[in-house]
Parts: sequence; structure tokens; C-alpha cells
Amino acid sequence: MKTNIVMRSYNDAWVIGATLDAIARQKAPFELIVFDNESTDGSPDIIRKHTDRIVNVPSGTYVPGKVLNAAMRETDGEFVVFVNSDCTPQNDEWLGNLLAGFNAPNVAAVFGRQIPRPECQALFAKDTEDTFGDGARQKYWKHCFSMASSAIRRSAWEERPFNEAIQYSEDVEWTWQARQRGHEIRYVPDSIVMHSHNYTLKQWHKRQYGEGKAEAVMFDWPAWETTWLRYSLLPLGRQVLSDWKYALRTANPGAFLHSPALRTAQMLGRRKGFLEGLRERTS
Repeated sequence: MKTNIVMRSYNDAWVIGATLDAIARQKAPFELIVFDNESTDGSPDIIRKHTDRIVNVPSGTYVPGKVLNAAMRETDGEFVVFVNSDCTPQNDEWLGNLLAGFNAPNVAAVFGRQIPRPECQALFAKDTEDTFGDGARQKYWKHCFSMASSAIRRSAWEERPFNEAIQYSEDVEWTWQARQRGHEIRYVPDSIVMHSHNYTLKQWHKRQYGEGKAEAVMFDWPAWETTWLRYSLLPLGRQVLSDWKYALRTANPGAFLHSPALRTAQMLGRRKGFLEGLRERTS
């Protein structure tokens, strides 16, 4: 039986062809459907070379949870694979390795490894490797998941669809709730895509704001963990120190200089979103 692959795309003509070509080379059988957010850069023409199953998401209407739920309704397999249009599989075993993660009936979702693109700035490349890599660092976090290269079990989705009321971290929220119901979420480091972004400080602040807001709503927070010191200042100090060690180890003075501004934007954005999320949670 063929696996359903759902791709989400928006103005990624610069890379979507390479991603689609890499998907076409997968050894495991699949059917591809693309949810395109009304791209204007020629992406739909590239997509049509690989599939005619294109669902148009009108501009200005994109809500992650709604699109993911619509994708589940458009497919019928027990396992549905999700991949972003700028996540390029690195070999022909990407799909097979990802699906191999469902080797126990309680596994609700799996996600694969991401590696940075060659042009990725040093600290964003470091963050990508820290988040993914061999998965060792994930055990220190409350929860880790990325929908960018992932798959979910339909029966787990039928228990509880994606939350359509949040704009960020809908994938983390869904898998966290699945864990609370007794499911396992599994990382598959040998299913690899190339995926990274170079954010401006403004973009980075905005992303961290959204993730901080979602984090406040998703998890339970003892009073101590919400304080300025515990949630913001201590993580800022640890992150800058880690960056500086990395800069020294890799002989990269640019990363050394970039870190204070990047991590301050990260801390301020995340703190602002977190506090707003806490207020909404208690209102």
C-alpha cells in the first residue's frame, strides 16, 4: 500500500524542484498531495510536474492546524507523512527510514533529522544540530518535535485532531497531548532532510514570540519556572556561553559577535510571547 505524503508549500520555487526530485527517488511507494498557499513564484508549475493533486490554500487564510486537519481528511492511509517544500530528503531511504519508526503500536508520530544548508549562518546551523543531531540533547527538554519532516498515525489523529486555535507550534502541541494520552513520539535520526533558515533579528524575535506564547499555553508552569530569572536570564546566559564555546572551537569570530544580539532578541521575543500566553491562559 502506498503511503500518503503531504507537502506544504509557499513560494519555495528556489528549492521545491530539488525536494520533489528527491521525493520521487524514494524506494518506498507513495502518493503525493501538495497544499500550496497560493504561491506566486512559479511553484505550482513545478509541482504539477510531479503531481496533479494540489489543494490551494487562499492567501491570508493559512492556519497550520486547519491545513493539517484538512490534509488528514484528504488522505486515507494509516500513516501520513508531512514534509515542507524546503525540506530536501538527502537519500532514497528518507521515507522508508521515517516509516520504520512506527515499529510499535503506541507510536503516534515520528520525526526525522534536519541538517543545515551550506549557506546557513553559523549559529542557526549550531541550533539545528543541537535540536536534532543524534537526539541526545532532546532528553533535557520538556518535549521536542518538528512537523517539517514527520509522519503521524491516523488513529492517534482521530483521537484528537490538530488544534486550530494556535498559529505556532501546533505540531509540538499535538504530539505533547498524544504523549499525555500514553502514546510515544519517536525521533528517527537516519531519516534526513536538509532544512534551515537565516533569520534577521526581527524575524527571529517574531518566531520566538510565537513559540513562547504557544509554550505558555501548552505546558504546566510552576511559579518558579515563569520568573524572569529562570525562564529568561539563565537561558540567555547559558545560550551565549554555549555559542562562545562553539565560536572558539570552530574559530568563528563572527559567531562570537553575533551571539549576544541574536540571543537577546530570542530571549525578549520568547519572554513577551510567554507572558502573553500566560495571561490568555488565566483569563
